[in-house]
Amino acid sequence: MVEVSIRFLEGESDAGTLRQLYDSVIAPSFLPAEREPVEKLRRVLSADELRGAIAVMPDGAPVGALFLEWFADIRAALLCYFAVRPDLRGQGIGRQLIAVTTPQWRAALKPHVVFAEAQDPRFPGTDSAAPVDGGASRDGGVRTGDATGTDPGARTDGDATTDGDARTDGGATTDGDARTDDGVDYGDGDARLGLYAGFGARRLPIPYLMPELAPGAGRLPNLLLLVIEADDVVSPTPDRIRSTIVEGFLVRYFARQEGRAVRPDDSQLRQLLAECRQSDFLPLLGLPES
Repeated sequence: MVEVSIRFLEGESDAGTLRQLYDSVIAPSFLPAEREPVEKLRRVLSADELRGAIAVMPDGAPVGALFLEWFADIRAALLCYFAVRPDLRGQGIGRQLIAVTTPQWRAALKPHVVFAEAQDPRFPGTDSAAPVDGGASRDGGVRTGDATGTDPGARTDGDATTDGDARTDGGATTDGDARTDDGVDYGDGDARLGLYAGFGARRLPIPYLMPELAPGAGRLPNLLLLVIEADDVVSPTPDRIRSTIVEGFLVRYFARQEGRAVRPDDSQLRQLLAECRQSDFLPLLGLPES
C-alpha cells in the first residue's frame, strides 16, 4: 500500500495544491467536458458549498481526491471528483480517502441524503462529448466518486464496501478499456456502476441529465441519478424517498452550476422537476445491468 496522508482542502494557502491536484489527478481522470475549470473549483478552498479532501505523498504531492458538493439548506450532498492519480490506482488510496473523510463529513454535516451520478448502461452509445440543447446546456461528465458508506452511520440499502481506489467517474479502477480518441483511459462506466451497487446504491426513475459545468459545454443526457445513502427523515423505508428532497436538490444543483433559476423554456429541467411532483415519494430501484 502506498504511504499517503489524508487532509482537507481549506483556505487560499491551498490554491497551489489545488492547481497541482487538478493537473495531476483530476485532468487525467475526467474528460475536459466532465470537469469544471480549475478557476471554478477554487470554491473548494472556502470549504462551504464544495468540500474537498486529498491524499498526499510524504513529499506533499497530491495523488488522490474526493469532493462533496453540499446544499446546506436541505442537507443534501453530491459526491464528485473522486479520483486517484493514474499510476497509483488500485493501491488502497481511495479506501483511505473514504475512511478518513466520510465519518468527518457525516458528523459535521449530518446529510439527509447523499446523491451520485453514473452512466446508464442502457444507453451504451451515448457520447459524453456531445452536448444537447435544453436551455442552458452542459456536457458534463459523471463526476461522482466512492460512496460515503465505508463508515457506519447514515442508513444505506446495502453494504458499502470499496475495493481500494475504484473511483467512480473519472477513472474508476477497472479492467475495462474506456479510451477516447486522445488515447487517455478515463475509466469504465460499467465498473463504476458495479462499485455503486456494492455500496447499496439505488436509482431514481427520472430522465436524468447533468447540468452544464463549463460555459457552452452542453448538458449530458441518459444518466442515472443515484441515492447512495439517506436517513429516515427523507427515506422512511429503503425502497422510497421523498420527492421534495430530490426536487430541491435538482433545483439547487442546476442553479449553482448554470448560474440561473429554472427558465420557462427549459423543457429538460422542467420535465425532471415534473417527474418529482407526480407523488409524495419516488421509488428507489435496483441498478440496471450492463
